[in-house]
Amino acid sequence: MPEPASPPPLPAAPPGPASPERLSLRWALIFLAAIVAGLIAGLLTFAQTHNWPATIMAALAASGATLLGLPPLV
Repeated sequence: MPEPASPPPLPAAPPGPASPERLSLRWALIFLAAIVAGLIAGLLTFAQTHNWPATIMAALAASGATLLGLPPLV
């Protein structure tokens, strides 16, 4: 009895969407520092004033200043 022939190879699948580029370690460190600076500024402001709007403004200002000032340093 003859041996069965192997099936023909399947055509190559079309390429899928490219995977997104990962966040570099440099930017991960910068974002982490901005979060920490915002939390510290917010907590200290809230401890001093007990005013939520001032707390949020201080946290956003500290995070923004860190995001602007830290990239040239790292």
